Amino acid sequence: MEAKVDRPGAFQLGGVNLVSYASFDGDGTPKRLDIRNLIVEFNIYEDLNSPFLSGDMTLIDGTNAIQELPITGFERLEFFFRSPMTEKGFDFSIKSGHPMFVYALENRQSGNPRSQAYTLKFISLEAIRDNQDRISQAFTGSTDQMILDICYNYLKTKKDVLVEETKGVYKIVMPRVRPSNAIKMIRKNSRALHYENSGFLFYENANGFQFKSYEGLFCKKDGSPRPIKAFYSPKVKNIGEDDIYDLQSVEDYKILTQFNTLLNTNNGVYSSRLLTHDLFSKKFNTFDFDYNIEYPKQNHLEMDAEGGKIDNNGILPFFNYDRGNTFGSKNEGSLYLQSTTTKIHNDYEQPEVELILQKRISQHLAVNALVIEITVPGSTEINIGDIVHFSMPKYASPTDTDIQDKDIYLTGRYLISAARHQVSIVSKKHTMVLELVKDSFNKAYPEEITDLFTNNEDDTGSAYSATELDEFLL
Repeated sequence: MEAKVDRPGAFQLGGVNLVSYASFDGDGTPKRLDIRNLIVEFNIYEDLNSPFLSGDMTLIDGTNAIQELPITGFERLEFFFRSPMTEKGFDFSIKSGHPMFVYALENRQSGNPRSQAYTLKFISLEAIRDNQDRISQAFTGSTDQMILDICYNYLKTKKDVLVEETKGVYKIVMPRVRPSNAIKMIRKNSRALHYENSGFLFYENANGFQFKSYEGLFCKKDGSPRPIKAFYSPKVKNIGEDDIYDLQSVEDYKILTQFNTLLNTNNGVYSSRLLTHDLFSKKFNTFDFDYNIEYPKQNHLEMDAEGGKIDNNGILPFFNYDRGNTFGSKNEGSLYLQSTTTKIHNDYEQPEVELILQKRISQHLAVNALVIEITVPGSTEINIGDIVHFSMPKYASPTDTDIQDKDIYLTGRYLISAARHQVSIVSKKHTMVLELVKDSFNKAYPEEITDLFTNNEDDTGSAYSATELDEFLL
């Protein structure tokens, strides 16, 4: 199907086939059914926190395909989907060798006496292999090479795998775990070679599998910012017929989370204390984490006008709130206990928990402290892991000095953490629902050295006997 190229949300869809595990009368040829004309809509889901692509497809079936194929949950789903005049797309065709795997049929119901509706759920073939296998093996080397080993030898992927270089040479033993859980263990013990952080992600998008750090997504290894893939702004009515503008127009948006101080305090975003016990040397050590100290050492989404680091634009403003203390200086809000041992694997060191754990937890939660969901015209050029610019309205009357009328804090660079590609065959439209996150603001919050809160809280309450209080109330 050739779609129009001159309207937002246009798409191309081809070769939609269900391929059965069964053959035609034992001739060695798998049954193949073209379901293109049965599709009402389909969705493809990408998520930085999920290792595999997934999706669902709603069909109105008047051909009794469920019985004739039959559909049993062991089918391949082959199709090709992309935006017009683009080179990138989702290629699940047999030609690419990367078809999806149907694993569930849901919401089956009658449409009319001669048709029925149902939803097919599908996922990457590697996810099926992940559920069938366990790893009982010791991996030796850099953690990026361990990821490649698992992808090719256990997930048996034929897709591209892009890995970021990591520090250190370790020996990590996998105690009979799924490949995806082994990858999770490895990424939690990884340190970036070119950056200060340790927050690694493993995910799949249209380009294949990715093993990258947050800083590796934010900037290049020389510290320069990664380019912005799209500029999005809320749609303004009666703006004209500019298709380029429409492609970048936000149809709807929601601020899902802007801050949660209590949650961030409990989970160690602002501060934490790590207690380690070395089983070999019998030594205890204490390591304190302070967000305000660690923040300037890392690269972040927001950059200055020259593309350099900005030291004070994080989610936590610097201020004294409790008799000279800051949120970063109260370390026991989150307490971690970790046993370690030197030379447990002869000459191989363990991953340095004191250099990884607290930074990783704080960074991951800080990145997800601000979450915005936007609905925009679809484009297969946009994927999770890309950086976009979003102009957040200010919701106030514009002034002569503020022509743009934008939120000075929330407007800026965002990382796409999740994407839903929603394609309606009926309306012939591709829409994306993007989840955007950021770990820094376009403009820094004001700093305050004076403890303004304590000065107003010098008076203390009084203690009362419960018996006296009862008599007083009676």
